[in-house]
Amino acid sequence: MRDDESSAPCPSRSGARGPIYLFALKWAAVSMGLMVAAALLGVQPASAHGRLGAAEGRCRLFIGPDIMNFTGYTPDASKSEFCEDIPATGRMIMVLDDEQPELRDMKIEIRIVKDVGSEEKENENLDAVTVAYREPRLYRTGTVNFEHDFPEPGYFVGIVTVIGDHGERWVSRFPFSVGKTFMRTLPVYILLTLGVFALFVIYLRHRKLAPVAPVKPLAPPEDPEPHDPAATPAE
Repeated sequence: MRDDESSAPCPSRSGARGPIYLFALKWAAVSMGLMVAAALLGVQPASAHGRLGAAEGRCRLFIGPDIMNFTGYTPDASKSEFCEDIPATGRMIMVLDDEQPELRDMKIEIRIVKDVGSEEKENENLDAVTVAYREPRLYRTGTVNFEHDFPEPGYFVGIVTVIGDHGERWVSRFPFSVGKTFMRTLPVYILLTLGVFALFVIYLRHRKLAPVAPVKPLAPPEDPEPHDPAATPAE
């Protein structure tokens, strides 16, 4: 081998990585980070849906220092219960059960408004964006039944206000959708798909750049020793 050949540097695998590989690697890292963040936020009781969420195996509404159990039904569409987003349009029945007896001595107000993007915009003309309302009243039994008909799909905000005789005023807000459950989860599916695609590109790139072990040629079989007929004993 010549000296110039032995001293020539070997091509680096890192230098052979193109921009597509680097982009896929970065996107995979970002996707994994976003998925982990989404998973961590999903365990909080007040994540994307405000103060309404699943906790301890039950759907709960956190309002002030107290908790109300939430149950939703769409009797005309399905017998299944829902916790946050309403899966279909039509008649909706919402049931709130007090966990603390003190709520039975406080007035409860319920309002559903269109989701206009922010609470400030909502308060500019509250009556115009209100789609359902029930004035404050006492519920001595501890159970609140609220029914409303949603003729069209859309995005809304539920507002439950508890008012006490001593100036207490607790407000719980929870965004929800009607007939748009798939649209809520669509960004998650897109993120997962892009993450899997990025990992696949990285796999193909590693497979292409992986060194291939040289195949050793098989040695030819040795010729058998010549047979000497004279060495064969006579019968």
